[in-house]
Amino acid sequence: MLIKKVKILKNKVKITLDKGKVIEMSKDVYTNFYLYEGKELSKKEYNDITSLSNSSKLLEYALKVRSKSIYSEYQMREKLYKKEASKKDVDKIIKILKGYDLINDQMYANDLSEYYNSLNYGRNKIVKKISDKGIFQKEIDKLKFLTSLERKKANSILPKLEKKYEKYNYKQKKAHIYNAYIELGFDVDIASEFSNKIKEPNSKDEHEKLKKDYQKVKLRLEKKYKGKELKQKIIQSLLTKGYRLNDIINLVG
Repeated sequence: MLIKKVKILKNKVKITLDKGKVIEMSKDVYTNFYLYEGKELSKKEYNDITSLSNSSKLLEYALKVRSKSIYSEYQMREKLYKKEASKKDVDKIIKILKGYDLINDQMYANDLSEYYNSLNYGRNKIVKKISDKGIFQKEIDKLKFLTSLERKKANSILPKLEKKYEKYNYKQKKAHIYNAYIELGFDVDIASEFSNKIKEPNSKDEHEKLKKDYQKVKLRLEKKYKGKELKQKIIQSLLTKGYRLNDIINLVG
């Protein structure tokens, strides 16, 4: 192929070949080849130039992307593949980025783990969030989750959970707190241990909650049921809310 025109622009070089083909490259790529108007390129020279030019564009794009945020190797590969890059070119860019620690999945996983620990997330949620970032499992497996730290986090958030669910009766409160621990990523044994640590209910407060729930349930059910059936339905509904049968019967009569 014959080079018809070489145009040096501010940030790149534009090479026009015969048959209307155009190659745009960085100045760094241009300086790697002895290119001039009228030079005839062999097929190998043409392939080498286009390959290096594409790699240069990919690297420039990757560096731009990386300057805005941190990415895992998987995430960066996905971005490069969306640029229709070949696996060979992507591997080359990833190798360069890793060489400068611009991609370091283990360091990224450690930083994420430290951040999510500071938010008092449990191990399971931390692992899920790190996995969602595209960190490979082999790196996640290197993370350490000490039981002592998991218990410390669980203990620190217990008062907030008790406050959040204080309007519920004792049994409901325990269930909500247990589920909250599970949603935050704690293991079942941690969730069970700390949901069982909530304060025993004050009998007067528990009775007031029962009366309020009774009024709500009665108002809802009496639109459909009457007499003995209504009473049975009310009792069943209050039992499902965790109240004791004796307390319900004493109230309902």
